[in-house]
Amino acid sequence: MSLKTCPPRHLILAAALLACDPGDDAGPVSTCPLDQVTRMVAPPRGWRADLDGLLFQTFGDHVFYRFVRSADPAPTYWRIDRCGGEPERFTSATPDMNRLTGLETDEGWVLYAQEDERHFILDRLDVPGFDAPRPVPGLPAGKYGANASALGMHFSSLTDGQNNLGGAAGIGAPTRALYLHHGVADAPVVTLGVRVVQHQIVGDRIFTLDEDGDLRDVDPVTGASGLVLAGVRRFNISDAARRLIWQQLGDDVSEPIFLRDLDTGEDRQIAVNDFTALSWNRPGDPDSPGTGIWAFAAEGDYAALYGPAHALAAVVRTADGAPIEPPPGARLRGNLGRGFALTRDHDDETAWLRWDPATGVLHEWYRGPVGTASLQLFAVDDDFIDYVDIDESGHSGVLWRVDHRTGETTMLVPRVGAGTTVLADGRYLTAFPSRSFFPFDVVVFDPDTGRYTTVAADVDNFRFFPDQGVLFLGGDHGPGLWAAPIPPR
Repeated sequence: MSLKTCPPRHLILAAALLACDPGDDAGPVSTCPLDQVTRMVAPPRGWRADLDGLLFQTFGDHVFYRFVRSADPAPTYWRIDRCGGEPERFTSATPDMNRLTGLETDEGWVLYAQEDERHFILDRLDVPGFDAPRPVPGLPAGKYGANASALGMHFSSLTDGQNNLGGAAGIGAPTRALYLHHGVADAPVVTLGVRVVQHQIVGDRIFTLDEDGDLRDVDPVTGASGLVLAGVRRFNISDAARRLIWQQLGDDVSEPIFLRDLDTGEDRQIAVNDFTALSWNRPGDPDSPGTGIWAFAAEGDYAALYGPAHALAAVVRTADGAPIEPPPGARLRGNLGRGFALTRDHDDETAWLRWDPATGVLHEWYRGPVGTASLQLFAVDDDFIDYVDIDESGHSGVLWRVDHRTGETTMLVPRVGAGTTVLADGRYLTAFPSRSFFPFDVVVFDPDTGRYTTVAADVDNFRFFPDQGVLFLGGDHGPGLWAAPIPPR
């Protein structure tokens, strides 16, 4: 995985909305195609960079922004196309609305927002004109988190003072009510479950486990569900392999684990969790919260069980449930392509390994002092692993490649940071703090020349569009919302 883009300096959207000038020198501009740095939006009169802020979000080609002024606690949302044009005041939003969330549907983008504890459908962005906001139909009163997936907009109830138990039945883990909305303004939400401790999206279905141990297969379109199994402690599913691993709800000490073929319904026992009382973060061990959870390798051909302190408790071939002997002394750190990431301690060093359970081959891809490694995967291939070795700042690091065929380790980029992307021509777009944490310098690194080229310096936040360039806030060009092309090679 790549390093994630850091959040903007001003995270919380201001409360109320009040009309304001979208910019002193705002006027129609074109940024597609883009051949020079162009200011799309200038700040309004009276806006001060040392006291005030600018926020922006993108949903497809729609860019929403608002200037936050210390003297004006009620800024207005404005909308502009990422290719330019005249900014429009977004009249669908009402006072106190914030937390814009977008859902991409077959008909285009649908925008949602929150006002206090109520969620609203704001607008169908790809339909001309602005809609009147309306509450999400059928969503009961309460506090919810909202996030989008390919199935729709998910609303998950929030409970104050929740514990951190890891989503298993019968252990006092937090329960949630789950609802799904498909972006149609007049259609009510679909109820997925009301006492759910664990759920997983599997293709075009959703599997839910409630506090009593009932595992259900839910149709996200209608909400109709069928009982798959009763008496389930916890489950994991590989959609690619059509396999379900589930632990039986038993004596809370030593409980059997089964592998089910989702197509035939056949179950076979594959393991016993004799550390159930230590599973699912019940000891509160920050180093091993995943104890009791199964990890599937890519394509689901193999599965491995996290034991206490990352012990590799069991490994099976999912086609038939056959056990696989794990490498001795290894600890499980997650899946890694079609295999697993393991570690082994050697005196005062830790070796990171990629293990292929199909062949038994182990590839070492990193070795360093015990307990000091700060690594993030960037790319995984059958023949190589790219990873970032994070520096002491925690915000940037060196990008390395380990070639399994030759055993060689090569430095790809001497420094990468937030939002690192490989461009179509093989260069790397990345950003790292120009000072301690904020702001960022957005740069392009050319591995052929070893040179960095600055796209934008001292920016607060940015978004990359492959066919256009970078949209960013502020920077050394001055305050406002800007667009910059990627420099030619």
